[in-house]
Amino acid sequence: MSLMRVGGRVTALRQKLGDKFVLPERFKDTFVEKWFKYWNGLVRDYSEVAIGVVKETYTKPKKSLAYGTGILCMYKAAQHNPDDEAFMTVLRRQTNRMIMVAPELQNRVSADYLLMLERAINQKKLRFLSLGICTLVWVDLYAEDDCTYPAICEFTKVGYLNFHERVIDVGFCNEFWRLKWKMRDYDVNFL
Repeated sequence: MSLMRVGGRVTALRQKLGDKFVLPERFKDTFVEKWFKYWNGLVRDYSEVAIGVVKETYTKPKKSLAYGTGILCMYKAAQHNPDDEAFMTVLRRQTNRMIMVAPELQNRVSADYLLMLERAINQKKLRFLSLGICTLVWVDLYAEDDCTYPAICEFTKVGYLNFHERVIDVGFCNEFWRLKWKMRDYDVNFL
C-alpha cells in the first residue's frame, strides 16, 4: 500500500508547485501563457492517469497482470519481427540445403515451393507487409516496375477481400513459418 501513499504525495507535490509557480505579468495573455497552460494540463492529466492505473492495479490484480502480459508479448513480438532481408537469408539457406540433395531424392512439395518463391523473386512480384508484430509475404499480380495499364489501373490490383489468397508466408518471432514447414522433410530419405 506504499504506492497508494505515493500517489497522494505526488498530488500534494503537484498542488504545491502549481501554487508556487506563477507566470510574470509580462507573459499574461500571450502565447507563452497558453503554452504553459497546455503543458500544465497535460502533466496533470497524465499524472491522474498514472495514479488511476496504480490504484486499479491494487483493486484488480488479475486484470492488470493480463494487460501487462499482453503488452509485454506484443513488445517482444515487435522486437523479433522478421523483415525481407531475414526472409531472403532463410530462403538462400534453405535453397542451399536443397541443392545438396540429388533431384530424384528431393521432396516434391519443398522443391515446388522453393521454385515458386524463386520465380516470384525473379519476376519482382514478391512483396512484404510488416504489421508490427508479424510480416506477411505475398505475391502480387504484377511486377513492381511494370508500367502497363493493367498494372497501374486501380481496378486490377489485389483487393482487400481476396488479399488472403495471395499470402504465401507469415513471419513471426524471427521465423517464416510456412517456409519452415515446407522444408521440414525436404529430403525424402531423411530419417
